Amino acid sequence: MKIKVGLIFSGIVCLFLTACVNQVKQNTTFENTLTQKYCGDDFFNQNLEKIKKNDDVIYTGLNAGLIARNCGDFNKSNVFFDAVEESYKYDVDLENVGSKATKFVGTTLLNDNIVDYDGSLYERIMVNIYKALNYMEEDDYENARVEFNRALMRQDKAKEYFAKEIEKNRADLDKAKEDKNYDKNMNENSKVIEEQYDNLFKEFDTTKNFINPYATYLASIFFFMDKDYRKAADLFREVAIIYPKNKTIKKEAKIFKEYATKIKVKKAKKYVFVVYENGFGVVKDEFALTLPFIVDKKIISTNIALQTLKKREASFANLNINGQNTNDFVDLDNIVATEFKINMPVMIAKALAQTIIKTTLNVAVANNDSTGGWLSLATAVATAATNKADVRSWRGLPKSIAIATIENDGNLEIKDPQGNILFQKSLDKNKNVLVIVRSFAPYLAASVAIMEK
Repeated sequence: MKIKVGLIFSGIVCLFLTACVNQVKQNTTFENTLTQKYCGDDFFNQNLEKIKKNDDVIYTGLNAGLIARNCGDFNKSNVFFDAVEESYKYDVDLENVGSKATKFVGTTLLNDNIVDYDGSLYERIMVNIYKALNYMEEDDYENARVEFNRALMRQDKAKEYFAKEIEKNRADLDKAKEDKNYDKNMNENSKVIEEQYDNLFKEFDTTKNFINPYATYLASIFFFMDKDYRKAADLFREVAIIYPKNKTIKKEAKIFKEYATKIKVKKAKKYVFVVYENGFGVVKDEFALTLPFIVDKKIISTNIALQTLKKREASFANLNINGQNTNDFVDLDNIVATEFKINMPVMIAKALAQTIIKTTLNVAVANNDSTGGWLSLATAVATAATNKADVRSWRGLPKSIAIATIENDGNLEIKDPQGNILFQKSLDKNKNVLVIVRSFAPYLAASVAIMEK
């Protein structure tokens, strides 16, 4: 009996510990591969195999897709992103969740680390943005239009997604409510946790409503370049309302309005739209608290691990485009934090529910342990092993976005704040141009993507 119990719980511990260690290791691998611009076939083939095996498709596809994009392989990038979209469709958007939900219903009551990564709404919008940009790179404006429309749709459906996310977690809460000490365990401990998060949100500017203006901004530029001037102007009005004092936004709003109202535009001026994706965006981290739980008329102190957000470094403060500095546009960290804050009550409740279940189980085992303490020890070790927050995220997304708009005179020169030339290229002055500059850090070479039409 002792050997069997030991083997069972050793297996449980190994499963959870492996999952947690792999998360941290995989996060580091993805980030290093991205920043070092490793583009070997072995890396991509390995991750394609994981996707074929349905192994954490969203987490794998998001990260490998962005790496492929940074390598300039836009087709391969979209292969990964397409796999993510399919997984969103069947595993996240609730079109067909039966098999996945039943497979993991038991394990999610204990810990989220061993289930596949669902990602955030912010990431779902960004994947459509990058798919659209990939298609633009391939001069496939038809499919780019589809992806920009999807990004805008996901943005409009934000509240609906949040509602579904809350509904998904109700099973855990219902299970926890079976405990007669539920109210005290939940309410009192929730207050302690919320105090911790109060300090976190002092670092961010969060809003009541979720919106990603980056999606709307890029979509408006796309429609402008695709000569759908009216739609471009309509979309851009949304951006202009949010940023009434931004000089670049004011300039572009005027341009878009002029094009939308002109009858003849063949001889109109052409423009270069520069988008600067700056630094490393915020990622998930964990923090732990020791909280009291009432179980069987006893106060049990139990560790609980929770998600938090970790800010990372920016790159250049701004870029100089043909003598004109970029203007700060949107802080994407704040968008991530806004979504995190919206989901926070459910996240806290779920973490407490999981802890209540595990703590109650431990007490029940201890009270009925006929193995001389082996079973109690095994459950305690298993609980410690499962008490880890899910720290998976889409690594390499930008911290913030800055923009600049200049008339197209046939030349493009990009400098850093110290005047060092980062990029030079001749442009077709008879075309409008979208330039995406991606800089992770000042000491790493910037990637520059140019789309002309």
